[in-house]
Amino acid sequence: MPSYKAGGPVKSVAALVFHLKEEFNFYIITGNKDLFSTEPHKGIKSNEWNVLANGEQVFYFSDEHFSWKNLAALLSDTTYDCIYLNSFFSKRFTIYPLLLKKLNRINKLIIIAPRGMLSSGALHLKSQKKNAFIALAKLFSLYKNLIWHATSAQEEGEIKNIFGTNETVYKISNLTMPPVESRTDYSKQVNELRVCCVARISKVKNILFALEALQTVTTGNIVFDLYGPAEEADYYKQCIELAATLPKNITISFKGDLQNNEVEQALKKYHLFFLPTLNENFGHAIVEAMLNGCIPLISNTTPWRNLQGQNIGWDIALNEKEKFATVINIALQMNQTTFETKSKAVQQYALTHCMDVANIDAYKKLFNFIK
Repeated sequence: MPSYKAGGPVKSVAALVFHLKEEFNFYIITGNKDLFSTEPHKGIKSNEWNVLANGEQVFYFSDEHFSWKNLAALLSDTTYDCIYLNSFFSKRFTIYPLLLKKLNRINKLIIIAPRGMLSSGALHLKSQKKNAFIALAKLFSLYKNLIWHATSAQEEGEIKNIFGTNETVYKISNLTMPPVESRTDYSKQVNELRVCCVARISKVKNILFALEALQTVTTGNIVFDLYGPAEEADYYKQCIELAATLPKNITISFKGDLQNNEVEQALKKYHLFFLPTLNENFGHAIVEAMLNGCIPLISNTTPWRNLQGQNIGWDIALNEKEKFATVINIALQMNQTTFETKSKAVQQYALTHCMDVANIDAYKKLFNFIK
């Protein structure tokens, strides 16, 4: 799929299609622009079905053509067994379909994946608006009589905490795609560290915190490259200003967007993946970094826990900012042998999860049950 700026939710769908394309037909309805973009994707046909590489069919709505009536007509003309909503707050591609179901314009079962949007960290941002919407949605039973897809026990608890313990929730971890090529470059000198982050420059990704954590690291040669769109202009400005004040041994670069087909090769250049995120219900960027040999340094607000105990990285509480700097200093002292051993262990751990047959079978059972 051409879109990539929304990050994890897009990759979740791409991986779902990749692993299940032999058993299910996928019809994907989305917009013809990427997140934050004003121009349509190149190489697509808007307002008609496009057949992509894995056999999935994608309908790209233009802004001008999209309406609830046109969405209802498209769904009416399409043969399908269920609808899978890949968001919680999306006006066009979650709320409109739910309203159509409420009006009996849709008579198929709906599955909804909130993609971490019901976590306390996510709801804390723009909390008044989000909480008001949830209250209204509950009042009008907008999210009733559907199936929830949670990707972790934590997310399952979040769903039931908000919508009640009687909700039907299927807990199945996200799928990911294996790397196209194996990593071959493990070069690493003591007192030299190449660090990266692939994420939107936004409060929920906690990029400012990452920069603050580096303020006390005054030795060694550190390169920290950040890839991702600036989601919030004021926040991005704060990050730029703070980066300029960091110790002279640290080089910070905001690299901007990475296309999907560029991510894998970019990650293979780095030793450490640094993302002290406020919340991830899965964390595709974290898994993709591990698959390509980056050792993760992340917060303990993701499903990827006890990394230290498995000797494959670090997950640290956000109220212990000084520990992030301590880990940076530890990583600086790694030699090539230590880094290569740890990097290969990280890759194997991620690959085992990526190809987990139990997860793939769980999705097959979910969709076959609905049929």
